[in-house]
Amino acid sequence: MSRKIVPLLTGEIYHVFNRGVDKREVFASKRDYLRFYQSLDLFNSIEPVINFDFALAHKKIFTNAERLVNIKAYSLLPNHIHLILKQNIDGGISEFMKRVSGGYTSYYNLDNDRSGALFQGTFKRVHVNSDEQYNYLLAYVNENHFVHNIKMEREICHSSSLHYQNISRSKLLYSVEQVDYSFKDAVFLANDIYLRRLKSKSSDTLE
Repeated sequence: MSRKIVPLLTGEIYHVFNRGVDKREVFASKRDYLRFYQSLDLFNSIEPVINFDFALAHKKIFTNAERLVNIKAYSLLPNHIHLILKQNIDGGISEFMKRVSGGYTSYYNLDNDRSGALFQGTFKRVHVNSDEQYNYLLAYVNENHFVHNIKMEREICHSSSLHYQNISRSKLLYSVEQVDYSFKDAVFLANDIYLRRLKSKSSDTLE
């Protein structure tokens, strides 16, 4: 049975995620993380973008232009990504993800002497339709490395968590409203999700 496609509506917020094809690693170095992080900024413009280098050379134009999406949160892990996005214009999220995924794939393939798709098909999305769901996803995305028990450097190019903790500012989250974000509570939630997943896998094995 085919999965129902969630429509992307302007003005609405979505949890967007994808992972490497065959669950492969898509970020192998800090340079990779920085490249993707920069792409999230440079490709987020209603202006036509030829490629990463073009956007970088015309950075002032693109950063001052109207944005395709508002980025609310992000998490970049070795083999997958999570984003919380608000769509600003019709087709904004689809265009944004096409640019970011395609541009990063070109960079990665050239850097690793490979060809073909890097990400697993079209990105997945979930409509965020309540404050409770938004707050849950904010914790889930910001602290997603805890959800998967992955030890990572605490740097702004990996996660927006540091932004919400007021430790480091992210240029991606220029439009984020002030929220009552508790790092301790978010980590507790992420760890709880991890433990429940472990328990679920253990039960499946016993059966």
